[in-house]
Amino acid sequence: MGGVFIEYDIFKQKYIEIQSKYNEILTEKENLFTRTQPNAIKYDKLQIEGGKLRENGFDEYLIAKEEDKIDERLAEARQLLEDRERLLKLKEKELRASKDKLDLIYCLRYVDNKRPYAIARCLNYSESQIYRILDKIQKEIRSNK
Repeated sequence: MGGVFIEYDIFKQKYIEIQSKYNEILTEKENLFTRTQPNAIKYDKLQIEGGKLRENGFDEYLIAKEEDKIDERLAEARQLLEDRERLLKLKEKELRASKDKLDLIYCLRYVDNKRPYAIARCLNYSESQIYRILDKIQKEIRSNK
């Protein structure tokens, strides 16, 4: 007995994975940029090293960025993220249009973030019935992972 909510949960997990990869690449780019920024000049060090100044930090940043291919990976991850987001929205529409009781309760609880008390009042169920149904939903999701 599989519902649309199981498919929606799978899409949501894949979306979260892609989003975390995208954030990792952004963090990597940010760290690379901050590492290659010019620092303040220390005059004591200049006299010891014979007056050499550091090379252009922005050039170092561009070289390191091209070696790691950060922009290409970032564009690829952004494209995947947008595709997953579009699929997730389509699956959410399908979930909302579903007539199944489990899909409706899943949508109210996990998509709309309503509390079990509010769901019970909305659907004219008792609160204990809602908790039992939510447990059943969680068991089905766990069994399909």
